[in-house]
This record gives sequence, structure tokens and C-alpha cells, in this order.
Amino acid sequence: MLKKLLSKLGVGAAKVDLVLHHPHVRLGEKLEGEFFIEGGTVEQHIRKLEVELQLIVHADGKAYRRTAAVIPVSSSFTIQPGERKALPFSYVLPLHLPITRPHVRYAFVTRLDIADGVDAFDQDAIDILPPLSLEKLFHALENIGFREKPSSGKITPYGQEFAFFPTGAWMGMIEEVEFSALIEENGVRLYLEVDVRSGFGGFHETERKREIFLSNEEIDDVEETAGKLRTVIEEMIQQPHSYIGTSYVPFSSYPPQHVSHHHGGHGMMGAIGGFAAGMLAGMAAEELLEDVVEDALDHDMEDVMDDIGDWFDGGDDDIL
Repeated sequence: MLKKLLSKLGVGAAKVDLVLHHPHVRLGEKLEGEFFIEGGTVEQHIRKLEVELQLIVHADGKAYRRTAAVIPVSSSFTIQPGERKALPFSYVLPLHLPITRPHVRYAFVTRLDIADGVDAFDQDAIDILPPLSLEKLFHALENIGFREKPSSGKITPYGQEFAFFPTGAWMGMIEEVEFSALIEENGVRLYLEVDVRSGFGGFHETERKREIFLSNEEIDDVEETAGKLRTVIEEMIQQPHSYIGTSYVPFSSYPPQHVSHHHGGHGMMGAIGGFAAGMLAGMAAEELLEDVVEDALDHDMEDVMDDIGDWFDGGDDDIL
């Protein structure tokens, strides 16, 4: 009787542990592991075993969580005292999620739902790596003298935004390069913003925007991609009047595409565009970002753009 009472309070209850074969995975790839369940001091009925993939965003010294996916693993079963069970785990990572960066983290939270007792939990950190096409773009920028900033990868109402600072010959001319990426079937579309220094001493800064498309064949050749990016950025510096404005100017060597009004309009697809929404594989990403965008639109949009750390506005999911 005492053991049953204690088990209902969580003392001597069943435990669960998720062991991942690898703590990192690329978008779209399969992650595998095993659940190890150990019975407590008494027989217990397990209503279900499930895992939540949680997105954790750090902003303004706080951390905020959103559930990106709920993965059912097992329906009800009974575990005997001291019994040990092992269940396989595999999950194909959705293509629509932001990738891991210093301010963007993920965790699998495993829940063992125990009838008439305290549920058992386990948490495991997971790194979501960029798809190869995006990783090659990072390498191409590095090849022409740019390095990713520690603050890169922030979540904005337009998706995930990456930021690079110049080295070598670009220093003094460029403050930073930012972009969001839309992954398409035949390649990657970049919404590129270059902050160019001008005037005496380079104290004046102007934003120049351009939309470019890189085919899968081009991206496979990092040197070719690097060359194209160098040409594009040089043109944006040398032809300022062509690229200053609120819209993205399409890359001239390609047929006209849709123009993304990155800082204009409150349409839902315009608001959550960019990397995260561009890789949308279902409704999950849109629902994940929709509440955040609505929070942002309740505030002055100029303030939101100035401080995109407020991506998770409100405190319902504030964690310490």
C-alpha cells in the first residue's frame, strides 16, 4: 500500500530515457534512437508515450518555448516492477523549421503518461543543421570574405535571417550582409540586403536590396556560387540607385520573378516568408509562426523591425 501511494507521488515510479544515436540532424533527414523504460516499485499503467520537439528561442536575456511537433510513440501498456523495455525511435525532421543557431535551440521532451501517478519526463538537446544547399551558400560567402555574425539566425516575422560581417577588401565598404532564403525545387532564392557605407569616413549607411536565384547546379559548385555572389554584391555597391528602396530587385540575368516587399504589407505569407515558411511542408510551420506574427502586428511594426528579438512577444511560455 505504501509503495503504491509513493508511486502516485512519483517516488519509485517508472522512468523513461530517450537515447539518440546522433545529437544532430539535417533538415529533412531521419533521426534515430531508442527509448529505455524502467518499471518502478509497483505495477503501473502507462496511458501513452510521446515526444515533443520544442523550439527554444533566446531573446532579451530570456528563453521562450514553442512546440514544433508532437510525435506519438506508443499507446497504452502496463509495466511491471523492475521491468525494462526498449522501444525504437525514428523521426524524419520536417523541412520547414529554422536551423539551430546561438539564439535558436531545440530539445526533444519525452513524456511517459502514467495513470494515477506523476508523469515521467526526459529532455534531450538536438541540433538542427542546415540543408546542404544553405550550408554551401555559407561557404561561398566565406570564400569571398564574409564571416557569420554571432547574432545570425534570428527569427523575424519574415522567417530566419542570417547576417555576415565583412573581412579583407570589403571592410570599410560594407557594414554587413543579411539574407533570408527560400528553398525551391530547382534552387534557392535569396532575399539579400547589403548595408553599404558611404560618405566621408564611411559614417553614412544605406540599405540595398536584391532578389537573386541560384540553381541547384550552381550551388553544387561553391566556387561558381562565390563568383556570382561577388558580382552581385559589387553591382549593389557600384549601382546604388538600382537597389535602394523597400522592395527586392530581381537578379537581372533571370526572368522576372515575384518581388518580395520585405518591409511592406501585413499579408500572412509576406509576413512569415523567408527560410522557415519557404520550406513549409505542412501547416505546422505556419501555425508555429502565426501567433508570433499576430503578436508582432499588435505592436508598432517599426519597433518590431528595430528589435527583432521580440519575436516571442508575451510571457505565457517564458522559461527560466
